[in-house]
Amino acid sequence: MTRIWIGAIALVAAGCSNAPSRERCGAQQSRLIVCTEVPETRGIDVSSYQGEVDWARVKRGGIAFAFARISDGSGELDNEFAHHWRAMKRAGVVRGAYQFFRAGQDAVAQANLAAELLALAGGMEPSDLGVAIDIETTDGKASEEVSAAVARWLESAERLTGRTPIIYTNAAMSGVLVARFAKYPLWVANWDTGCPTVPSGWSKWRYWQTSNSGRVDGIATPVDLDVLDGNLPADFEGNAFAGVDAGSAAGDASLIAGECEPDP
Repeated sequence: MTRIWIGAIALVAAGCSNAPSRERCGAQQSRLIVCTEVPETRGIDVSSYQGEVDWARVKRGGIAFAFARISDGSGELDNEFAHHWRAMKRAGVVRGAYQFFRAGQDAVAQANLAAELLALAGGMEPSDLGVAIDIETTDGKASEEVSAAVARWLESAERLTGRTPIIYTNAAMSGVLVARFAKYPLWVANWDTGCPTVPSGWSKWRYWQTSNSGRVDGIATPVDLDVLDGNLPADFEGNAFAGVDAGSAAGDASLIAGECEPDP
C-alpha cells in the first residue's frame, strides 16, 4: 500500500538528518523518500527506559503492535524485556522484539543471546513479528566489517527463530547496508516528517518510527511511535506477515537529495 514520492533525481551522501544517529558523509548513495496513501496501523517500541508499562491501557489507547528491546549487544540485557513480552500477549498487542546491534561485538553471539532470551520469556508464536536488528552505529568499524557482521547476525537469527528478521535503521547507515539486505523488511527511523527517507537499496518500508518523543496512555514517559504500512488483522493473520515485506507494494521511484554532516 505504499507509493513512491516522485521528485527530482539526485545522488546523496550516506549521512541523513532527522534520524536517531548521524554518520559522516561518505560514498555517494541513492536514497528514496517513500510516502503512504493509507491510514497506518499504530505501534510503539519500548525498553527499560519507559519503566512500568500498563499494556492493557496501551491497547485500549489504539496501539496495535509493539517492539520490546531484548538487549544492547551481548553485554547489557534489558531487564524489562521478559515482562513486556508476556504482558503484550496478555493485552492482545501484536508483539515484536529488537536487539541493539554492536558491530564491535561478536554478531553470532548477539543473535544467540536474542534467541535465548526470547525462549526464556516464553518463546515466539505464529502471531509474533520477526525479531529486529537495530543498526544505528558502526562502533568505529569499517563499513565492510559492519556489513559482514550484520549478515552473520541476520543468518543466525533466521536459523534460530525460523522467522525472517526485520532491519531497523535510518538513511544515515546507507554506507554499510549493502543491496542484498533490502530483501529483509525495513523498519525505518525518520522523525517528525511527512514521508520517511529510506536507506539505499530499499524502495519501500514495512514499519516507520515517526517520533522518539510520543505520548501514549499507559506509559508515563515519552516513547517511540511507529506505524505499519498495512492494516490489522489481515496483515497479521497466521504467519503471512513473517515473510519478506509481503504487505507493501513497490512503484516507480525517483531520488531526492538529503542532508549529511560535513567533515570538520
